[in-house]
Amino acid sequence: MKLLTEGNPSETVLEIGKTISFIIGKGRFCVGYSHVTKDYFTMDSWKKRLPCPTSSLADFGNQCRACAAKDASSHCARCSGDSCSAHQSIREACERGESFVYLAVFGDRIKAGVSQGQRVEKRWIEQGADAARRVLKGNGREIRIYEKKIQDELGALKRVKADEKTSFTDSVSLERGLKKIEEFTEKIHKMLPPTARIDDTTKLLLPRYGLPKMKVRPIDVKIRDNVKVVGKILGTKGPILYLDNIGIIYSINIHALTGRKIVDDFDGSSSLQSGLSKYVH
Repeated sequence: MKLLTEGNPSETVLEIGKTISFIIGKGRFCVGYSHVTKDYFTMDSWKKRLPCPTSSLADFGNQCRACAAKDASSHCARCSGDSCSAHQSIREACERGESFVYLAVFGDRIKAGVSQGQRVEKRWIEQGADAARRVLKGNGREIRIYEKKIQDELGALKRVKADEKTSFTDSVSLERGLKKIEEFTEKIHKMLPPTARIDDTTKLLLPRYGLPKMKVRPIDVKIRDNVKVVGKILGTKGPILYLDNIGIIYSINIHALTGRKIVDDFDGSSSLQSGLSKYVH
């Protein structure tokens, strides 16, 4: 995982054991919009990210109103599979490509989601799932219909908020989660078409994050203007970055930094030891 810092600009690589120190700049800026390209071969290739032409502040989420209005991916983000209002080329790529419904474990909670092609395992890691498995296959619109049915009828979660991922998963919760994913899979395979079934195995993802065992919940840092952050990186789990600062463990939602200006700051980092506590939940 990397942070793009102000200056040249440059990248700050988030490696385990590395000490970082940075300041969060004022305001959240628009990250631009997705534009349809001429390459419609796969779902991963149809769009290109273009910067905001006016470098505006974000009105809501990570975009200004103008960029949000012309973002080609906005239709897909809201899709339930029943109808499609996306660009024709996007719809065609979606309907001819192979996609998957997966179940992801977060402690003892089960989330149902979708992903295209070979990107599915990367998607699990990006979300910080403890374990996951593919359960159904189909084209893009079919799996959206399956996903919604699983959420509505079986109660699988649509999303897991970042602040719900900060606690480290204990063995008891993980065992319950792994049991639930088996139960959900059995129900799904009985409920939906046999041709869509995938006889996959559950993949345990916790070891991939390389995080140490901890008994105490990390302290959540609020992302605010001019907050200074410093510490030794313990690792990342999905969007959550864990830092050790003089023996105190902090967690930071990296997604909340999207659109923020980040400035490297190693001068006077000792003052951050006490200052960071002012910005925690």
